[in-house]
Amino acid sequence: MNIAFIVKGFPTLTQTFIENQIVALLKEGHDVDIFAFKKGDLSILHPDIAKYHLLDRVTYKEEMPPSKKRRVKDLLLWTKKNFFHIHWREFLHALLSEKYNKETFLNLFYKSKWFLSGQKYDVIHAHFGDNSIPIANLKEKGFLRGVKFVVTFHGYDLTPTLLSHYEHQYKEIFKHAYAFTVNTAYTKDLLLKVKPHLQNINILPVGLNPVLFQRENKLKNNFRILFCGRLIPLKGPFLLLEIIAELRSRGFRDVELEIIGDGECREKLEEKVKQIDIERNVFFRGALNQLEIRDSMEKAFVLLHPGIYDPQTGRAETQGLVIQEAQAMELPVIVSDVGGMKYGLIDGETGFVVKKNDIGGFADAIEKLILNRELREKMGKLGREFVEKNYDSSFLVKKLLDLYKAN
Repeated sequence: MNIAFIVKGFPTLTQTFIENQIVALLKEGHDVDIFAFKKGDLSILHPDIAKYHLLDRVTYKEEMPPSKKRRVKDLLLWTKKNFFHIHWREFLHALLSEKYNKETFLNLFYKSKWFLSGQKYDVIHAHFGDNSIPIANLKEKGFLRGVKFVVTFHGYDLTPTLLSHYEHQYKEIFKHAYAFTVNTAYTKDLLLKVKPHLQNINILPVGLNPVLFQRENKLKNNFRILFCGRLIPLKGPFLLLEIIAELRSRGFRDVELEIIGDGECREKLEEKVKQIDIERNVFFRGALNQLEIRDSMEKAFVLLHPGIYDPQTGRAETQGLVIQEAQAMELPVIVSDVGGMKYGLIDGETGFVVKKNDIGGFADAIEKLILNRELREKMGKLGREFVEKNYDSSFLVKKLLDLYKAN
């Protein structure tokens, strides 16, 4: 199959799940092109980007020049250059339609340029609702006829305080999308609040390559807790510090917390660490690539994610792929009961689900793991099995392909 992925930026360090999905499709023998609205950060790259030459597959959006004269010149040059590769039916549809004057046509040309020449696609798969709107708009104008349009909502695009606005904002997506995927039941519930009778919503979590996340080093020193994520309110980063302080008050004074990630809360977190005198226990690592994150998981005993509902937007973590990555590395995981995180582990078997904001409850769960090595190892092994069975990208991509091929 010929598949086009639509994304906001590429590459993006915090969205490695998209690269995982693309690589899994390539391994299955399908051709994938990537269309991005902007360039991502090239300083920290997922290892598969180089291995599979993904940057060679990316086309970035070309901004429309402000000068009408320049736009006409670009159109003529593009037509001459691509004359034998233009999809003339689509191109003439835009050029000759009575709906559009010359100025409107030039605007439409830039909006549809990705698909007017070159490869014809069986499926266009857009990640995130806002990235899907331009494709839905093209469908509404008669472009991309016969191409299946699949949309994945991840949660950022379904902010609870804005749900009432999305029915209009996503109107054309709901009209023209062939199918929808969401990462958890929580995200599905949010989508159904926007469009209660929406059909063909498929729960398809984002996955990983378990071979990449495989524990090698069994030797560890002090009991180290790992957090990995953006330092923003919904991740509950200030709760991390309260939990460490609680553990210290219980006598676990050598417990360590490694914080991977950057974000708006970092400066205040560093100040708080000093205020409550836990500098010797807490280490800020900043943003790391996937191999560096895996190395940190090698040295950790547990992954901790005490997420909350964002006080301003109501948003919460909808899946949190790092929770599955940690389990693949045989780490027990401890998460709060908000959002969709709780669907990504087996409570009491591969980790613990704790009520939101329950500092004592989080400390209790960690204390159990500190004191019981056998429990840690048992949860770690079960976690690895759970991820291999449910989150392996090579398994999930078959479900995705079934969705692409369904009538």
